[in-house]
Order: sequence, then C-alpha cells, then structure tokens
Amino acid sequence: MNLTVQEIINETEDAVSVVFNKGGIFNKIKYKAGQFLTVKIPIKGKIEKRAYSFSSSPVTDKFLRITVKKVQEGLVSNYICDNLKKGEKVEIDKPAGSFFVIPDKKTKNKYVFFAGGSGITPIFSIIQTVLEKEPLSDAVLIYANRNEESIIFKKALEDLETKYPSKLSIEHILEKKTTDLPNYHQDLLNEDLISEILQKHQLQYTDGKYMMCGPQGFMDTAKEILAKNGITRDKIKLEAFSANFVRSSNAKDLLSNVTIYHDNKKHTLEVPGDKTILQAAMANNIMLPYLCRSGMCSNCKAKCVSGDVKMIDGHLLSEEEVAEGNILTCISFPTTEDVSISFLND
Repeated sequence: MNLTVQEIINETEDAVSVVFNKGGIFNKIKYKAGQFLTVKIPIKGKIEKRAYSFSSSPVTDKFLRITVKKVQEGLVSNYICDNLKKGEKVEIDKPAGSFFVIPDKKTKNKYVFFAGGSGITPIFSIIQTVLEKEPLSDAVLIYANRNEESIIFKKALEDLETKYPSKLSIEHILEKKTTDLPNYHQDLLNEDLISEILQKHQLQYTDGKYMMCGPQGFMDTAKEILAKNGITRDKIKLEAFSANFVRSSNAKDLLSNVTIYHDNKKHTLEVPGDKTILQAAMANNIMLPYLCRSGMCSNCKAKCVSGDVKMIDGHLLSEEEVAEGNILTCISFPTTEDVSISFLND
C-alpha cells in the first residue's frame, strides 16, 4: 500500500515529522497508540525497510504522522530528513508493535513515562490518546534531552500540559539548560532526581504504571532505578529504541561462525559480536524475514539450536518463549564462537 506525504514538519534541527493521508475509504490505516509504521524507501536502486513510531494519535488526529531523527550513518532516517518531499508516495507495511495502550474510560492509571530523545515519539502518541480517552487517569512525563533546542514536540507538549493541567505534568532532564522553570532539571537521569520528581507529584514508586522509550543506556538506567525501588521488569513496558544503535560491547571482539537454517537452505557466515544476526545476514545478501528491526514484531523469530546469543531488552517475546530458545534475530548478537539458528518450520 502507498501513502502520500501531505507535509514535512521540521521539529528540531535534526528531526522531522512526516504527515501522511490516512488511506482510502476501503483501506484506511488503523493502528494503536504507540505502534510503528514500516516504510519502504528506494535508495540507490534498493528498497530499504525501516520502522518508525507513530507520533499521531489514532483518536485525536485525522492524519498519520511519523517522526524521524537523523542519526550518524543512518541511511533511511537521513534520507527522509533531507530528501523526502511533499506529494511523494511512500510504500508501507501494516502498523505493528506491542508497545501500545488501549484506553479504557473506566480505568484509573497513574502513568509515569520515561522518554529519551526521539523516544518521545510513541509516548507522545500514547499521551494524547490517554488524555482524551482515559478521563480518570493522569500522567507524569520524564523527558531527557541534550538541551532545550533538542526537545521534540516542545510546544505541543506545553499545549497539552496547559489543556490538561490536572492530568499531565512534564519534567525535563537536560544536560544543559538556560531556563529557571522548576520543571527543567540540569542533570543526568539518577535515582535522587527521580525520587524527587515522584515526591513532587505525590507519587510512590509503587503507584506508577511505567512505560519507557529511548536509547538503551537511558532505559537501562531507568530500569535500574525502578528495580532498586521495588519495580520489577515485568511491571515496565518498554520499546527498544533501535537495533541500529545497540552494540553488544562485552563481545565486540568476538567473531562467531553462525549457521542459519531457513527456507530449506543452510547458510554459514561470520558475525562480529557487535552486529546482530539479521544485520550480518543482510550484509551477506541472505534474505531472512524481518519487519520492524527493533524487537517489536515477530517476523524475524527463530530458535537458537546451539551456542549462545544475547538479545537486547525491550522485545515482545515472553519469558517462556525465551526459555525455549526463541530469539528475534534483529536484536540478537552472537556471544559464542559457534551459533546455529533455525527458523520455524525449517
């Protein structure tokens, strides 16, 4: 299916929002707040697939919007930011992802959102939806950035806070700030600051319904803080920022022999410890199934038959599936010299 670009909005100096039409009468796009859209962009004669979270809300917006930030050596993200134009048609796959909310007007939640950088994108979609459709719930957003200029949706968030003063509170954590407003903190994410913020909003750690999205280091720190205060991993819903930004640093010097069984074929390749199995397969022109490349769908699901891999946190697999050896190749790094994986039914 193709969508037409209606508008390109410059959010910050290195991030844009792409606004699409919602599709035709008979194929209108439906999605849940927090899910992502996979786009297919032709670059240098090759179709590149990438997943970007919706920043629009399915209940408040009549359009579709994804927000994309430039990254170092980011082939598709940089192309979208620099070259995509109004009026162009973009091929897409259906919305997907397990990081979402289905609002319930009878539910009373105290959401605590952690967002880092462009990790605000799915959370912004969720916040808009919750404010509109969960009248009994309220939310605190803890949003970390380099500085005020890098805050994506800064004005839109301020407008929401003004519109829903008793339901939404925003606390900014910046490496450098120029304002004296009390909800701007010049600091890095740390336990004392989070405890102070929760106390300010009359919340105990156990009160919160936690959701987070951002770079892996940011989420690791947030999870550690919550764990120290009694919040276990199963009580946190999170979205991996992107497998492209993750490196398995404890195995970066390892070179593994990985055998892949797929589509009745056997492939053998060498995979560095700082590359995912999917990344290495694609680099060797081995066509494996994939969609989101961030652990939020199960298209690249396989089973680790022998050897060990490290799968980054933030995926949708259950503990039982992981215990059975199931992995998502888009976020799995080899950690032993020999690894064998098999796709289901192969």
